[in-house]
Amino acid sequence: MTELASGLLTWFIKHGRKNLPWQSSPPNGYHVWLSEVMLQQTQVKTVVDYFNSFIKKFPDITSLANASEDDVMAAWAGLGYYSRAQNLHKTAQIISSLYSGIFPKTYLEIMALPGVGRSTAGAILSLTFNLPHAILDGNVKRVLSRYHRVAGHYSSSGVMKELWLLAEKHTPEKHNAQYTQAIMDVGATVCTPRNPDCKRCPISKNCGAFIYNQQDDYPNKKTKKIKPERSVVFLIYKNEKGEVHLKKRPKKGIWGGLWSFIECADNELEIEEKIISHNPNAKILESLETFKHSFSHFTLWISPIIVSSPGGANDYYKTNDISVGMPAPVKKIIQSFDLINHA
Repeated sequence: MTELASGLLTWFIKHGRKNLPWQSSPPNGYHVWLSEVMLQQTQVKTVVDYFNSFIKKFPDITSLANASEDDVMAAWAGLGYYSRAQNLHKTAQIISSLYSGIFPKTYLEIMALPGVGRSTAGAILSLTFNLPHAILDGNVKRVLSRYHRVAGHYSSSGVMKELWLLAEKHTPEKHNAQYTQAIMDVGATVCTPRNPDCKRCPISKNCGAFIYNQQDDYPNKKTKKIKPERSVVFLIYKNEKGEVHLKKRPKKGIWGGLWSFIECADNELEIEEKIISHNPNAKILESLETFKHSFSHFTLWISPIIVSSPGGANDYYKTNDISVGMPAPVKKIIQSFDLINHA
């Protein structure tokens, strides 16, 4: 066992997180898998409420497998990266069908499931079955990058190859579940991105970044690129009852599988054509204030336009009673603007 692994295991006994809602004794594979997927690109403090709500609605893999896609997407709405929810649903159906609702125990079986990558598979096998499999989530990357002063950014395949070799080197044969949780916990609570608390760190005495006072240099930063911007118009069709029209988006692309307002380019001719094609009797009532919605890879400027749509019926919803999954900006529009009074 390496000194890093030994130090983390000793630290975990007293300081490790043991009361997260997906932690149980014995471990529940469904809970571990769900939490790992939710924690991709999302912090623990955000995930906790979503996890509890999701488990309440879908208490086991079978209930998730039997749910409609719309129900799953509605429970996921707000977490972002919506392909994760679609893959969760597909995986639940596979496990329910092929494994009688019980999570498989081999690396190859787990890796074959939709949306499961190398690190997620390792976490499931380690945290659920205490098997010696390495993980490499964001926290682990940061700990190993500082400890070994790994040069380069994660976007480089060479850097990732080196980090995986180090992750496997430090993964112990015994007490693997505790080690896996410990290295994630140290990364999340001690070896933080900014102002790491090296005095509390159980492995700092051998950490290259600490020894050379280079904590701010590792992990190496990625060269910043100017984030591109896009503009879109949301057409908010309203009928005489004050109901609004929502359309289900394609599974691929942003907000895949969610229900949203019809959108078009910020172009007068296209706006007019869209409105006429939806309802020849429709007319623009009001243009609302443009606002910004940020994604990791681009910024979207949204211009909502309220349109009267007399006689509209199919896929029209009461604004105070919408149960389908919606993107955050659509929820924001419905909640922030008094749509009912714009009839």
